[in-house]
Amino acid sequence: MRLLRFQQRPIENRIGVMIDANRIVELPGQKNSEPILDFLHDPKHEARAVQTLDNAKKQLANPEEKSAKGVIDLDSVTVLPPIARPAKIICLGGNFSDHLQEGSASLPPFPVSFLKSPTSLVGHKAPVFYPPKVKLLDYEVELAAVIGEKCKDVSKKNALDYVAGFSVFNDISARDIQFAEMKRGFCNLGKNFASFAPMGPFLVTPDQAGNPDNLEMELRVNGQIRQFSSTKNMVFKMRELVEFFSSMTLEPGDIITSGTPSGVAIYRKPDKTLYLLKPGDLVESKIESLGKLQNTIVRETKPVRLTVTRQLAPARTGSPFKNAEHETS
Repeated sequence: MRLLRFQQRPIENRIGVMIDANRIVELPGQKNSEPILDFLHDPKHEARAVQTLDNAKKQLANPEEKSAKGVIDLDSVTVLPPIARPAKIICLGGNFSDHLQEGSASLPPFPVSFLKSPTSLVGHKAPVFYPPKVKLLDYEVELAAVIGEKCKDVSKKNALDYVAGFSVFNDISARDIQFAEMKRGFCNLGKNFASFAPMGPFLVTPDQAGNPDNLEMELRVNGQIRQFSSTKNMVFKMRELVEFFSSMTLEPGDIITSGTPSGVAIYRKPDKTLYLLKPGDLVESKIESLGKLQNTIVRETKPVRLTVTRQLAPARTGSPFKNAEHETS
């Protein structure tokens, strides 16, 4: 199944299942804080989804029916991230062999990671804000695995049993700030501005996602291919990542991303400037069988109003970080 979280009016928290590339049918039931996970926890969820889809398709096939109950055009809704508020977004640094080569880095002895804040999460077609203090904005297409069951110290063999589904993720990065932080051994702000974690459009259940360790990946900026690879180039496969990070206890809704392949802007030679993101750029992140995530870069000219109730303070001009380059993440 390709499950979608969406709204047609503010504050709504509805879910649906894709009928085809352009239409969804809403799934009935309570819309709690994490409705997709709640739906998947229902032992009869598959039968409910099949029945809902069958009813919708029968209505659509009937020429006398002007509309089908619960069927909605995808373009008429606001697509939300599949997960509303993950406790943890665990992102991998240097987990693709081709990306390590372009950054002149050696293979890591264990998965090296950093955390992204839930406040950086946005959905399909949501704007990615370019903060005034940032000078080097970059993209990173990644595979995201969403944990469905609480787990600790799981085995590699059983690791994928705890995954609810997979999605497309873009690890937006402020390289100037990130690399300045990494010179001190940390990585935080450069990865965590508001809207720096686009994810979606769907959560695809494992039965339809295919082998997570052999999926083609692609990222385009304004139609130009920037990244093209496969998850088979991951150093640590998804089973290994779930096994490794379950030692810290994983909870439903937690997200683990794969890391990114080669082709990021910061390592382009001889001039990376042509490839760094700028306001107006359309970024399309695509993974085989998981769909295409689209986001437009928008210059942040005023405080960003979050979907919760508070407003960010106005950004200060200038930055305390000097430009720094050639650190792999």
